[in-house]
Amino acid sequence: MRLLAYGGLADWPFESLDPQSYDFIMADPAWEFLLFSAKGETKSAQRHYRCMSIDDIMALPVQDLAAENCLLWLWATGPMLRKQFDVLDAWGFEYKTQGVWNKVTPSGKPCFGTGYILRSSHEPFLIGTRGKPKTAKNVRSSFNGVRRLHSQKPEEAFREAERLMPKARRVELFSRTNRPGWESWGDQVDTIEMEEVSNGRL
Repeated sequence: MRLLAYGGLADWPFESLDPQSYDFIMADPAWEFLLFSAKGETKSAQRHYRCMSIDDIMALPVQDLAAENCLLWLWATGPMLRKQFDVLDAWGFEYKTQGVWNKVTPSGKPCFGTGYILRSSHEPFLIGTRGKPKTAKNVRSSFNGVRRLHSQKPEEAFREAERLMPKARRVELFSRTNRPGWESWGDQVDTIEMEEVSNGRL
C-alpha cells in the first residue's frame, strides 16, 4: 500500500470512505464563481450551497481515495476550465479526455441557461486517470439529459459512468443523493431522495 499524500488518517476529511479503495471517482466540487452583479448572485451556486475556493478544492486528498488503477470524472464549467485542469492535476490524475452533458428540457429541447458571453446549454466534464483503469469501449463523449434542480446531475450521467466501468467500486464526491451501487460523500448527501429521482418528480 502506498503512503497517503495526506499524511495520515487523524484528520481524514472523507469520513467513512476507505483510503486507496476506489476504481471510479465522480466529483462535482462546489465551485465558487466570480459574481459581477446582485442579479447574478440570485442565480449563483453560492445561493444554493456552501462553496469552496479553488485552493481549498485542490487541497482535498482525492488521490488518497484512488485505487492503484482509477478513473476520475470531474464535472467542470466553461468559464473555469483552466483552473479545473489544475484541480485534476493537484488531485494526482493525468488528463485523458473530456465529455459533455447536453442539457435538455423535459420535452427534449436544448436548454437556454446562464453564461458568460454565450448562454450555456451544456456542461463539460474532464476524465483523468491514475494507473491503467479498464474501461468499456462503447461509451460516447456526449449524452443528452434533462436539466433539473440547480447543479443536480442527470441520471444519464450515472448510467454512462456505470457502463464505462461496470465492475468498479464507485464513489461520488460532493454528492446530493445516496445512490445504489455508489458510495457518497458531501454535506448535502441526503438533499435529494433517490425515490424522487427514480420517479422523475424533480
